[in-house]
Parts: sequence; C-alpha cells; structure tokens
Amino acid sequence: MRVNIYHTNDIHSNYDFLKRVHNYIRKNKSENDLYFDSGDYTDLKNIIVQADQGISAMEMLVSCKLDGMTLGNNEVDLGYEAVAELVRQGNPMMVANVTDNDDNPISGMPASRLFVRGGKRFLVIGIGPFYKEDMTPSGYNVFSMMGNLKFHPPVELVRKELDKMKGKYDFCILLSHSGCIIDEKIQKELPEVDLWLGGHSHEVKSRKGYSQSGMGEFLGKITLEIDGDVITEVENEQIALAEVENTEFDTLFSQKKQLADRLLSKELPIIRELEFEPFRESELINFVCDCLLKRFEGDLAIMHSGIAEKSMRRPVSRKSLLEIFPSKLNPTFYTIKGECIMEAIKLSFDQKHIREDGRGPGFRGHVLGTLGFSSNVEVSRDPFYVKVEGKPMEPDRKYKIVTDDYLQRGSGYPSLAVPNEKAQYHKWFIRDLVEHFLMDSEVYDSAKLKRE
Repeated sequence: MRVNIYHTNDIHSNYDFLKRVHNYIRKNKSENDLYFDSGDYTDLKNIIVQADQGISAMEMLVSCKLDGMTLGNNEVDLGYEAVAELVRQGNPMMVANVTDNDDNPISGMPASRLFVRGGKRFLVIGIGPFYKEDMTPSGYNVFSMMGNLKFHPPVELVRKELDKMKGKYDFCILLSHSGCIIDEKIQKELPEVDLWLGGHSHEVKSRKGYSQSGMGEFLGKITLEIDGDVITEVENEQIALAEVENTEFDTLFSQKKQLADRLLSKELPIIRELEFEPFRESELINFVCDCLLKRFEGDLAIMHSGIAEKSMRRPVSRKSLLEIFPSKLNPTFYTIKGECIMEAIKLSFDQKHIREDGRGPGFRGHVLGTLGFSSNVEVSRDPFYVKVEGKPMEPDRKYKIVTDDYLQRGSGYPSLAVPNEKAQYHKWFIRDLVEHFLMDSEVYDSAKLKRE
C-alpha cells in the first residue's frame, strides 16, 4: 500500500500556480493521499485576499482538496479576527504555537489533526514562525502582535502535542513555516517527527524526511510505502506543473476576482492627482513623506521611491491604492546619526543602484528607487549638503526619522539599518496611511515643495 503526501508552501497568492495545483491534485490525489500547505499561501498584495480578508482565497485552496495547513507570517498579516473567522468557517488550519497577545488560544484552532490513510494514523502538527535565522526568539512577534497574534517557542509545544497524542498515531508530519535553517536546528530536538514539510525561506529541498517547494514553484510529493507496521519513505520529489486548461478553476477564480473588484473599487475622494517617477523626486513620494511626518512625531521623514508603482490618478479606490502601494510595509520610527542618513542620501544619487530590483522582506514592488524626504528637508548634490528645518544636518547628532520597516532593516540603503528592538512600528501599511490623508489639503500643498 502506498500513500502520497502532496505539499505546497509560499504560494503568495500566485493563482496561476494554484490553478495548476488544482488540476493536478484533483486528477491524481486518491482517497489514500493527503495534501498540505506550509503557509504564506495568502498575500495582502492581492485584491482577492484584501477584499474579504482571505475568505475567498481559502475557498480556492480548499477546492484543491486541501487536508490541512499551518499559518505563515502572511496569514498573520490578516490579523486575529480574520484568522479566527477562517477557522470558524471550517478551514483546516492547525498551529501549535500561536495565541492572541494575552496568551489565549484561538477558538477552534487545533495544534494538530489526525488522518487515517492506508489503515495507518497520521498525526499532523503545524507551527508558525518564531525564530529568526540566527535563532533570535520572538523574531516575528513585533509585527504579528500588532494584529493580536503571538508566536511561542515551537519545540516544547510540539513535544507537548506529541506526548498528548502518544499511542494514537503511527506517523508524524510537521508543517513548519520556519525556514530551512531553523528547521535543521530544531529537527534534532524532535526526532519523533517522521516528515517535515517546510516553508518561509523559499528554498527547494527534497531529502529524506524533509521537503520545501520554493516560492509557489513546485508541488512536493512524498511517497510512503506501508508494509504491515512499517511506514517507509520511498520517494521525495518536486513536480514542475505544466500550464493547463482548467475551466473549473477559471470559473471559480473569475467569481472571486469579480467579488473583490466590487468590494474594493468604490471611488475615494481626493483633492488632486499625484505624479510619480521612481528615479527622481516626485510629488507622490513627497506626499507619502509628509503624511508620515504629520501623523507620527519625528525630525524628518524618509521613503524609498520603490514603495510606489505608478502615479495616483482618478478614480482612486482601495483597489488602486493596493496597485500603487502593493508592499506590506509599516510606518516605522527610530533614531539614527546624521552621518548614516547622509551616507544613504549619497547612495541615492547612484543611478545604477537605484535601478536595482529592491528585494527585501515585505517588499512587493519592482525597483529600489531613489530616496524622498519630508518638506522640512533640503538636499543639494553639488556641493553636497543636507538641511533639516533650514539647519545643516550634523553628522554626530541623532535624528528621529519616520520611514518604513524596509529602510529600517537596511534594505537597499544599509546605513539606515537599526535592530528591530530599537524601532517602533505602526500597524498600518503605507497605503493605509495614504488613504487616511487623501483629503488633507495641507499635505497636498507641502508635496509641491521641492526637496532637492
């Protein structure tokens, strides 16, 4: 008797890939097989996820004969109420190491699920991200707790679940959204787990007892042979799925997209349109910086132009704001020396550098872009100087800057980096900030003022 375990991770709302998974699983998955996802299936850059907080998105995943999934950090972005609602609606989520901020479990969210296939009992446990790559604990809680979700050390909680289920299962599978490096470290502490299905680090790994399938790139398939009381892994592969005709999925996707369009396309009032260009000063980025400085206290605001994708033109809606600002980046505030700010500004003059792809956690754009500033900043290239409130920036003075967590991590502009524990964050994304100020004439007026 053979049992196939199918597996995906980090799909990030790539519905072209999901369409291929849907076709393959529905054609090939037998009653003895299982299909699991290890998180980051959703992504708030997508209007379908944004429109109803993941309900429609999960309906599409469940239609692929999903048996269970764990939470990734992108599901956590939905927030406690949305995740709790997905659980209430019967979506097969399981996470052993998540609670609300007060350490209360999410109602109805199990730590594990038990499946019987081929006459054997399969215990499946889920864990979400807790450690950073360097094993820094609670590394993701600074952001997840803004949505009232909190992760806990996974090893002891997995072990607790194993003890609770002792004698009730024959084979244990762990769905882990921790990344390969963390999985390899904590695997040694959990030898009772027979198969790890990983996610988060977007790697393609197939080795005995472990599978991770990139970033919505492959369908993992692990084949188990059952011979009496012995369960043996006989094959571990990554399947590249070809593009296919799939009218059933196309119809479902079309319905969900139309619903999202309807929910998000209501026109929002604006005072005027704002122009954008990623490689030079623009009114749109000036507007973002002035919104940041007006809403949050600081000496100056700084923003990378790659936060935006295009100009803000009528009609403006929540859908168009998502298209303009797709990144899931939060307003962030911290202090840093003037010399670090000036170093970043000099780097922003490098035309080759600002045209780089801008990759970084939370970034959903295409290019890094130059830097923009609040209206109280004046920048000169030749001779080089920076003024704040009309006074020269002092290299040794510490300035409180208002920016986003992309620059705070040093993405694109390394000199602006500070550790997470030295920064503060707001739960809005940058697009939420912009929506808040759409009818603020003062910010529109200040956006006209040249910084350079």
